[in-house]
Parts: sequence; C-alpha cells; structure tokens
Amino acid sequence: MSIQAQIETIAEGFNGRIAFSVLDLQTNQTVNYHADETFRTASVIKLAILTTLMSQVDAGTASLDAPIMLRRSDVTDGSGVLQYLTPGLTMTVRDYAFLMMSISDNLATNVLIDHVGLENVQAFMAASGYSEIVLHRKLISGIPPSPLGTATPAALTRLITAVFRRQIVSPAACDEMMRMMDGVGSGRVGRYLPFSAYGNYGSDEPEVDKLHLAGKTGSNVGLRTQTAVVWRGDWQEARGFAITVMTEDNPAPEMWSVDAEGTLVIGRIARAMYDDVFA
Repeated sequence: MSIQAQIETIAEGFNGRIAFSVLDLQTNQTVNYHADETFRTASVIKLAILTTLMSQVDAGTASLDAPIMLRRSDVTDGSGVLQYLTPGLTMTVRDYAFLMMSISDNLATNVLIDHVGLENVQAFMAASGYSEIVLHRKLISGIPPSPLGTATPAALTRLITAVFRRQIVSPAACDEMMRMMDGVGSGRVGRYLPFSAYGNYGSDEPEVDKLHLAGKTGSNVGLRTQTAVVWRGDWQEARGFAITVMTEDNPAPEMWSVDAEGTLVIGRIARAMYDDVFA
C-alpha cells in the first residue's frame, strides 16, 4: 500500500474534519489530504507571530533583548504560566517568545502581538507567500468570538519547512526559532516515534543518529493541530519530513485529554510517514 493510501486510511477513521500535508525533506515528495482546506489553527498560529518578530529583528526594528513589562491588562486565561505571576515583571522579548512557543503561553502571545503588530503579521505572511495563514485577533478570556487564526495544512507545512531550511528569515533567526520549538509536540507528532530515553537528553546515541522534533501545537475543544519537522542528524542532510495535521469538529466529549482522538490520529499519521521516510 502506498504511503498516500496508508495515511488516507488513518485519516478516514477520524470522526470529524481532518486534513494533512506532509513533505519528504530529501525527495520533496508531498503526501496531501484536503491540504488546501482552511481550518482553525488554535495556537499553531503563534508560529506566524514568531516568524514576523524574527523578520523585524533581522530588519533592525525589533530586538530580542528588549525588555517588556508585564501589565495587568495583558492577562488572559488558557495555557501558560505568566497569568499567575505578578504584573510588573519585566522580561526580554526573547523570553516572551520562548514561553509562547515552548509552553504556548497565551499572555506572552498577547504581549508579542502588541509588540509586533497584528497587521504586521498579516502583511509579512502575505508578502512571504503565506496569505492562507491568518491571525485574526488577540487571545480573549472566556468564550472566543471568532477563531484565533486560520490556515491550510499546505501553507503551514511550507512555512515550517522554510524555517527548518533557513529560508524565510536569516539563518540565525531560523536557528533561534527552531530552539524555541525544540521538542514541542512530543505527545502528538512524536507520540509513536522512537526517541531515545528522556528524549535525547543524556543519550549516548551518536548525534548523527538522534531523532529530533520541533514544532507547534494547537488545541481547543474537539480540535487538535500540529505543524512540525522530524529529522535525524544534521539539518542539511534533510533526512526527515515536515508535517501538518489539522483536525476539528470531533464530537467526543473531551476537553484536554492527552488521549483525545485528534491527538492520537496526529501521532498515527506521523508514525506512518516516519516508517516510509526512514525505511
């Protein structure tokens, strides 16, 4: 059975909307399923915010070392730790960005949307060829009036591939982005992948053989998404794949279970692609 047929079979077993776009980094072969359909991103849209910030750093209009004070008006609920800390805390832009990506901190995200400019995120995405990726608003406590962001799986896979290949902003900025996304999604894309014990930390496995994962996840009730890159060895060897899976409208009465069906199906699709790429 072809990899296309294998992954389509997995996707068709999901109860809800699902789409994916996967790219073999060595061959540039793509495996797509409804990849040009628009889905809600949830927190995956934070990748667009980070990329825009890094473009401003490259241009000299922003600095990762600039201090920003946490304001009471920034506070929002949802994921993260900053909402529980005392307003008046001052951190660098780099620290806010790291928290936004590594633990999906919502308050850090709002701080950075104000710092970068929501309209600038849209302008940079469109100018860079990713007009399908749209940040609609800041995060709001309670029931949101509209999606935080929308995108297609195809556009997100192209974007994270460009970050991995050091193509969308400067190589140094791309490296910083990859650092901030290191290991994110280990329970989704990485759920069924053969990482060393404790990830790669403390492993005596040769660096060239280590399996790496970097990405961004998004969650809401009945919705799970992830975009990521999975690779072995040096990034220039391109032994791996980029993947985006987007799901929504799963009717199961779950909230944030680690075993939500959307989470599991993302893991199954990633494992099928891993077996094909690294066969």
